[in-house]
Amino acid sequence: MDYEIRRANENDIKRLASFRRTTWDETYRGIYNDSLIDNYDYEKAERTFKSIFENENISLYVVESENEIVGYMDVGSPRREYGDYEQEIGLLYLRKSFQNRGLGRKLFDLAKDEIKQNGYNRFFVSCNKYNKNACKFYEKMGGILIDEDPEDEDKRKVYVKYHYDV
Repeated sequence: MDYEIRRANENDIKRLASFRRTTWDETYRGIYNDSLIDNYDYEKAERTFKSIFENENISLYVVESENEIVGYMDVGSPRREYGDYEQEIGLLYLRKSFQNRGLGRKLFDLAKDEIKQNGYNRFFVSCNKYNKNACKFYEKMGGILIDEDPEDEDKRKVYVKYHYDV
């Protein structure tokens, strides 16, 4: 498995928006309403990635294999405030076919190193409660469960949060 982890560039924004649709299909089919996935808003996703890319307090990374994006991660200032936390891993996604190969850990460790280099000693991760594979991953990375949203009919709104020290 050949891959490269690198900082995203402006040319990646459209590709990331498209790739996100793939990860939603692989990850959230059966959790999110099918119509939400089927009617995925590519333009909204592009705007989201553009705002992350342009934020000087957030680093956006892509994982490429054979010139195809197979994962991404952002790390830095929280896009949505949570308590007094100043750092988060906001997004971390890998194609299913690239999971369970140590690549998620490499991304996670990269994020921890960056957070530490920037002078912070803790961060959080927010994850959809029903994304059981991601929850297991974040627990395996040493996350301490610190918050859990109440149940909601709209499963997109139910998150858990994990705390990490660096």
